[in-house]
Amino acid sequence: MSESVPSPPWLASKILSWMLKSDLYEEVSGDLYEQFIYTLEHNNSKKAKLNYWYQVLNYIRPFALKKTKSKHSNHTTMFKSYLLIAFRNLRKHRFHNSLNILSLAIGFAACLAIYLFIEDEKSFDQHSKKDNIYRLCEVQSFPGTKVQNVALSMAGMGPSFLTDFPEVEQFTRLWGQGKLVWKTNGESFPIDNAIFADSTFLSMFDFPLIAGDRQSALDEPYSILVSESSAKTIFGHTNVIGEVLEMSGDHFKITGVLADIPDNSHLQFKIVISVTSITHRNKDFNERWGSNFLVTYLQLSPQADLEDMTKRYPEFLTKNSGNEDINEYLKIFLQRLDEVHLGSTDIEHDYLNHRKFNGSYLNVFWLVGVFILIIASVNFMNLTIARSGTRLKEIGVRKSIGAYKDQLFWQFITESVLMTFCALLLSIFITWLGLGFLNQLIDRQLSLFPIFSNVTVLILMLGITLLLGVLTGLYPSLYMADFRPATILRGTTKTGGKSVFRSTLIITQFSLAIAMIVATLAVLNQLNYMRDKDKGFNTDHVLLVDMDRTANEKYDLLKQRLLENSNILGVTASGQRLGSNFHQWGAKVEVDTGLFEFTPSNLRVHFDYLDVYDIDLIEGRNFDESRQSDDGMAFIINEAFAKELGVDNPVGRRMGHSWYHNDSLGQIIGLTKNFNFNSLHHKVNTLALVVTSEGHFGEMSLKLNGSNIQSSLNHLEQVWQEIIPEYPLDYSFLEDHMNDLYKSDQQMSAVISIIAFLSIFIGCMGLFGLSALATERRMKEIGVRKVLGANIGNLFLTLSKHFAILILVSFAIAAPLTYFSLSQWLENFAFRTELNLSLFAIAGLAALTIALLTISYHIIKAAQINPVESLRYE
Repeated sequence: MSESVPSPPWLASKILSWMLKSDLYEEVSGDLYEQFIYTLEHNNSKKAKLNYWYQVLNYIRPFALKKTKSKHSNHTTMFKSYLLIAFRNLRKHRFHNSLNILSLAIGFAACLAIYLFIEDEKSFDQHSKKDNIYRLCEVQSFPGTKVQNVALSMAGMGPSFLTDFPEVEQFTRLWGQGKLVWKTNGESFPIDNAIFADSTFLSMFDFPLIAGDRQSALDEPYSILVSESSAKTIFGHTNVIGEVLEMSGDHFKITGVLADIPDNSHLQFKIVISVTSITHRNKDFNERWGSNFLVTYLQLSPQADLEDMTKRYPEFLTKNSGNEDINEYLKIFLQRLDEVHLGSTDIEHDYLNHRKFNGSYLNVFWLVGVFILIIASVNFMNLTIARSGTRLKEIGVRKSIGAYKDQLFWQFITESVLMTFCALLLSIFITWLGLGFLNQLIDRQLSLFPIFSNVTVLILMLGITLLLGVLTGLYPSLYMADFRPATILRGTTKTGGKSVFRSTLIITQFSLAIAMIVATLAVLNQLNYMRDKDKGFNTDHVLLVDMDRTANEKYDLLKQRLLENSNILGVTASGQRLGSNFHQWGAKVEVDTGLFEFTPSNLRVHFDYLDVYDIDLIEGRNFDESRQSDDGMAFIINEAFAKELGVDNPVGRRMGHSWYHNDSLGQIIGLTKNFNFNSLHHKVNTLALVVTSEGHFGEMSLKLNGSNIQSSLNHLEQVWQEIIPEYPLDYSFLEDHMNDLYKSDQQMSAVISIIAFLSIFIGCMGLFGLSALATERRMKEIGVRKVLGANIGNLFLTLSKHFAILILVSFAIAAPLTYFSLSQWLENFAFRTELNLSLFAIAGLAALTIALLTISYHIIKAAQINPVESLRYE
């Protein structure tokens, strides 16, 4: 038996047959086989196989390779073709495509604006140690006053925390001083937002220091830091280290210059005074427990266990205060730094919290953003899908001349994605265009920078846009590309009618829009209620004037001179302004069972305070300047105070502050109605008014004649310059202050109002397009009905009935859900309006009316066409 001859490598032969042109393969494979046999005869088998592999690989060259044939061989060309056809279709149907792109762009723009607003609110207090910084707060439940969370703490708490809690690495205390007047070279400069701060202030917070030493700038007594703008105001430049400023007879040395504090910091200040300026004169300052007037921040170690610390608070309070009963009326808690700006709406006496905002509203805005995105997306999908139904003949022709199903699939996807990206670009332009108006409306400085500087946001934007484009293109690409050409061209395919899918989209869209309208009406109703509610005192044309020590000393002269102008109807003074958290301190009143001690709110006033503010007395008399005993010994209380006493006849009872001796009490001389001296978010607290003629007033109140305010202001400026030239005049109107109390609510109302308008606008743009398409499909039906005698009214009823039913279904879905949500929101107000069912009726009728008006254009236009033309349609 002869020995078998080795064959060339099997895999190499296969590769050669796969890769080589057929007309070359037979000749080349024969030559290589002969070469393989020759090498095998003159060398060994291994060398023959290696040489065969080498020759095969050597033939794999472009000229010899097979030309692959595939219906998708040129992907670049196909993609260009898709884009070209997509652009042609955009131009061909300009009206519908422009409507579609614009409505989606408006929705995108609204979402971008909401995102910028939310990011701005969340950008507060981005210090490097923010995760370990906490604000010390108290829960006060003093007898006779409501339980309240306050942002104030005692002078001794910070040092005691550092001593008793190893978790505390350092503390800093702040004491707001408001406006102070600084003097240099004979000139006076009033500077707002001065604070006292401990030497650790710049170690805990990252406020940039332009000049000076962060570690020691606040170590020495009478050291101050000035902001860059304050330095320029006072000296004209920022090279001011070592300069000396005078304030209230003391001289302070500038040891540092701070960069101006950004608006996204809850702490706002222009001058920082070292706390050692106090402690070097008051040696026991760091041991003081009793009065709350500081804001204390603690920096904890990363390993700190807050729950364990909380368990030790009662013992901590008892030990350091020396009061065994302190835990009955005082508790403490820590508020993380990132919660101060957005999580302090339930915290009162929060004096150092710039632009405090209700963080729960951010969740509302997120929800609103999602709603508007859904509305815009649903509208876009609805219009795109409805429009695709008019392209059946195009699909039939393209399929009949050889177009593949996947080519039609990618064509629809390309067109849809192209439209969504056009909408995205247009939305960025619309957002940029509208930011100026929005910033003015909500008092912000929003910009597009957070979007373009954040790669994650950009990727998310592009991803959402692409996803929406793909999802929108899927329905026509999968459903319509599957039709047979013959069926399409014979006209037997039905794509019109009342699509359940499109109807569901319309219901979703208008349910959200109606919910937004109801929410807007409810919010506006509540804000109008708070604005118009009788607060129990006059706020019209009341001017508030800042007072310093000199103004207090010369108050009687100021008042006398000011009243010389007949347009100034009254002048008084007080320790604090209405619409604020009044200070609270102890009081004692003689009741039938002895002395009743509790802690009401208190307000120091001048004699004619009730007259200037038109506060009504229910019982008793007003303060009388002719009675010497009224100075410091006469009290006027409110109804809440009287109710707390539990007596029927409070007027005439002996009363005094907690530090008054029991044998030297004054007397309750009057009882007023409850008036809302705080915002309407809070219930009316117990209140006692007391006259103090020796001064200590924070501001003067002028009641002006509303018909000639400018005359009053001119007279005020003249008198002030004559009597107190060294202290700059600064005034504001009480109405503005009262409006500021509801600024957060008004901003939410403004945003929701805009979004509600956009929701309806986008929805109506969609209905406008859909009604055009629906009318176009039913032109023959309209012609037939007109021939049979139908008038415009009959046609309008027939063609609009389907849309009207969808709006009514939307209302039925939106109403109960909105009612529940708004009821929860109104719980935030102590004084609130009721949810009137008329709000829902108005919203439903408004949505239905606007929708019918929107679609009426196309219906009436179609109804006016000659029936002959309608019947000849297509």
